Formats: sequence, structure tokens, C-alpha cells
Amino acid sequence: MQNVVAAKQVAIVSGQQAFSAYQTALTFLGQHVMAELPLTELYQVATNVVAEVLGLEYSRIWQFLSDSHSVRLVACTGERLSCADSNRPIVADVAEQVAVQQLMRSQQPVVWGHPPVIADVLYPVPLDVQRGLLLLIGNGDQPLGLLALYTSQNREFTLDEINFLQSITYILATAIQRQRSQALIKAQTKVLELVACGTELPEVLTHLCLLLERELPNALCSILLADTDHQTLGNGVGPSLDRDYAQGLEGLMFGPCAGSCGTAAYRGEPVFVDDIATDPRWEPFRDFALAYNVRACWSSPFFSQTGELLGTFAISHRSACSARPYHFAIHRTALHLASIAVEAHRSAKALQQMNQALEQQVAERTATLQSTLVDLQQTQARLLQSEKMSSLGRMVAGIAHEVNNPLTFIAGNLDYVDHAMQSLLDLVAAYQQEAVLVSPALQQQIQQVDLDFLQQDFPKMLGAMAAGSQRIQDIVASLRNFSRLDESTCKTVNIHHGIDSAVLLLEHQLLATAQREAIVLRKQYGDCPEISCYANQLNQVFFNILTNAIDALVDVPQPQITIRTECTAAQELMISISNNGPIIAPDVLPHIFDPFFTTRPVGA
Repeated sequence: MQNVVAAKQVAIVSGQQAFSAYQTALTFLGQHVMAELPLTELYQVATNVVAEVLGLEYSRIWQFLSDSHSVRLVACTGERLSCADSNRPIVADVAEQVAVQQLMRSQQPVVWGHPPVIADVLYPVPLDVQRGLLLLIGNGDQPLGLLALYTSQNREFTLDEINFLQSITYILATAIQRQRSQALIKAQTKVLELVACGTELPEVLTHLCLLLERELPNALCSILLADTDHQTLGNGVGPSLDRDYAQGLEGLMFGPCAGSCGTAAYRGEPVFVDDIATDPRWEPFRDFALAYNVRACWSSPFFSQTGELLGTFAISHRSACSARPYHFAIHRTALHLASIAVEAHRSAKALQQMNQALEQQVAERTATLQSTLVDLQQTQARLLQSEKMSSLGRMVAGIAHEVNNPLTFIAGNLDYVDHAMQSLLDLVAAYQQEAVLVSPALQQQIQQVDLDFLQQDFPKMLGAMAAGSQRIQDIVASLRNFSRLDESTCKTVNIHHGIDSAVLLLEHQLLATAQREAIVLRKQYGDCPEISCYANQLNQVFFNILTNAIDALVDVPQPQITIRTECTAAQELMISISNNGPIIAPDVLPHIFDPFFTTRPVGA
């Protein structure tokens, strides 16, 4: 009797120690979950803890892939298996395995003995294994992974051990779901950052697909955009799809039997096809999809805030499978972010087009204003020229009036003076011949006035006065001809008269100065008929060109100006004014017809 009591006490102590160890292990694992340890590290911690607490040689954790038909080894203890190599993962197909499917349906642990029931399913187990235990890591109808335990001992797993292991799977399931939610938030943040930075739309959508594929191992995400005619889908992204398959989706027509995406766009509602091989909506494209190993496709349309169809988001798999709750969460996130990205792109494009249109309008308005400014400048120039010519005309009229009055008197009396003086000279000569005796006083006076010289020089003086009077008359006539105040309209004139008038007004500038020699002016006039022109404006042109030609001859040896006129075979009058000075600078040449342009310094 005492031995029985002692055995019971030992069992109680052992059970209390095991319970304490279980609690410590669960607390330890929970602390790692709260510390947000990455899932890959958390999986490894869990396998180590389970193997150590239960005294097992081997433990493994498998993660379900997106299609729920296959699992990938993500952590193991007691074996040298490559769990972290993402390029060469260890994957097992569980779609046809009765034990795993039973576990997924009942969610009750499966205990097996030697030979193992699922040894060939979840990768070959070590040869010394005698017993094994398989538990589901999941939440409700959403399988997340498998916890597989192996031992070389022929032992039974107690109810406490199974409860402890189920607590481990619950902690892992909670951590997986928590980090999945955080991953979706991070993906959303990343995509919104790309949109805010103005990243190109294809790059944003590609990032979105890659971020979601990271949370859906072995899934293929793609986005197709609705064309402007809302009849076809194109401009898509599918970073993990076969390139030829992705190109084959371009231009996909909307329709009731246009695959998952074309049908979803046509109906405006999700279309989830679990098996392309048997679904009638894929009949026109079935061979095409199966040729590229695409077996399932779940597509949903996404819209703008105003209800306009923007495109479709799809998750495809290489095996026939059904969507799980997490796939629906992924779809909701993808549709929300895709609509934001596309609308932001459209808004930015519309704003860019609006800016371009505004810039075009500004450019056109600026060109109009510049044209108006040029017209105003030309009008101002014409007004200034008209005012200058008007002022010049009034000045010339005043000068002509003031000069012509005394000039007419002088020129009109020169003939009378000459006749009277000639009569006096004749009288003096007759008196000298008749007079016999000349008094000494008269003789002295004759010598003082140098009568002989006076008789010879006085006619010359009158001739010079007549020439000077004529010169003044010519200058006044040239001024009137140059300004042509009374000829503001187009009239027929002799162009040579205008050139001669300008030359006469500038004749004094042709004389030698301290800076240069006298300028030789050569006129080579052709036989030119009178032409119809605005003479006053044309005379101003001659005057300005000749002035510039004179100014350009400083420090030029033997300066010359040549004026040529000729009538061409086309009945056109050509006037050429040239000098032997320096040529016009190339940077000045384009501006020679610009109003108010000058190379002279300010004030010159």
C-alpha cells in the first residue's frame, strides 16, 4: 500500500514539473511573439522548444503555400535540412494524402507509428523513427501550417503533451495572422509612398504584386487595366507570370466567357475560377492557360470613386484550388491600392496635360503680346518718324520762309547792282580819258582805293555773291526735297533727286577730319525711270545709310563710298550703297531691321 501511495506522489510531482515546463515554454515563445520576431526565426525557436521540452529527437514546421495543396519546410530540429534556402525550398504535395486531409478537416492531432503513415508525404523521415505526431497550425478553416514531431522511442503522447502542443500551434497561428496583417499594412504603406513620390504607374503596380506574392507563397498576382473604350484589358503587370502568357493577356476583350479577368470586367463583380480545365468561362482560352501551367484564377474588378471600371486584379495558381479567407483579404487590399494608384496616375496625367495646355496658352498669349508689342513699337516708330518729319518740315518751311525773303531781295538786286556798278566803272574810265590834269589830292585818293584793282575785282565779287545766293537756294531746295512735308502720300519721283538731297546735306561730313582722310563719293547712276514711293521715308533711309557708311570709315585709308542704281530685267530698281570699311558683325546682322536697335553707345 505504501508503494502505491509513493508512486502516486512521484507521478504528481512529475506532472507538476511537466506543467511548469510547459508554462515556461509557452511564456518563452509568447515573449518572442510579442517582440515581433520574424516568422522564420520564430518557427525555429518553436521547433527547438518543442523538441527540448518533450525530449524528442526531431521536430519540423511546414508552411502551407497559397494553393493549400502543398507545404514548404520552414524550420526543423535534429536534422541537417536546408530550410532557409528560398531558391531551393523543400516542398511536399499533400493534396492527395488522406491523413493530412483528415487533419485539415477535423483539426485533431494525428499520431502514427512505424511504419509512418505520412512518411513519404512530408519528406522522408529518419530511419530510426518509431513514433510521430502531426498537428495543424491554423485558425478555423484556414490552414497555415503543420507541426510534425518524430521520436525513436516507442512512446505514447499524453493528453497534457498534446494540449501543450496545441497551445504552441495556437501561438504560432496567432503570430502568423498578426504578422500577415502587419505585412498588408506595410505593403499598403509602401505602395502609398510610391504613389506619393510620383512613381510611374507600372512600377507601382509591379511593387504591389510582388509585395502580395510575398504573403502568398507560390501564387501569381497580376493587374490588367481597362482601355479607354472600356471594351478591352491591357497595359498589365504580372511580374511572376510567364512573359509570353502575360503578353497574351494584352487586349483581352470583355465578355461572359473571357476567362476570369475578362468576365469579371464584363460583369463588374469577382469571378473566382478554381479549375480552369473544367470551367466554361475559360473555354476560349483553356488550352492557352493550361499550356503555361495556369490552373486556377481568381479575379476581381476595381473601380474609381465615381464607379468607373479601372481594371482587374487576379491571383493565379498552378494547381486547381479554392480561395481561403486570407485570399479575400488580399483581394480587398489589392483592389483598394490599385484604384488609388490608377486614379492618382490619372489625376497626375490630367494635371500634367492641364499644365501643358496652360503653358501652351501662356506661350500663345505671350506670342500675341510680343506681336502686339512689335506692332506698337512699329506704330510708335512711325509716329516718331512722322513727328520728326513734320517737325523737320515745319523747320524747313520756317527756314525757307526766313531765308527766301532776304535771299530774294539780294538775288533780285544783284543784277541791278552789277549794271549800276558797271556804269560807274565805265564813267570812271571815260573821265580818266577826258581829264588832262588831276589834282594831287584826287591822285592820292585814286591810289588809296586802288582803282585799277577795284575795277578788275568788283565784277568777281558780284559773281561770287550770285554764286553764294544760288548755293543758299540749292540748300533750301534740298531740305524741302529731303523732308517732302507736302508729299506724305505715295507719289512718282526721280529717286536720284532724293539721293542727291541726302548727299548735299551730308556733304560737310565728307571733308577730311583729324581721324580720317576726306571721303571720296562716287555716283554710278543708271538709266532709271521715275518710281512710285513714299519719298520722305525713302530719303530718310538714304540719309541713315550714308550716315552709317561715313561713321564706319574712321581709320580707314583712302575711304570711299559708292552709290549705284540700276533697273533690272524684272523692272525692279536696285540701289546699292557701299564703302570700303569693315563689314557688319554677324551678331548685329539679324537686328538691322529691328526698330530702335543701335550699336552706338548711350547718348551718342
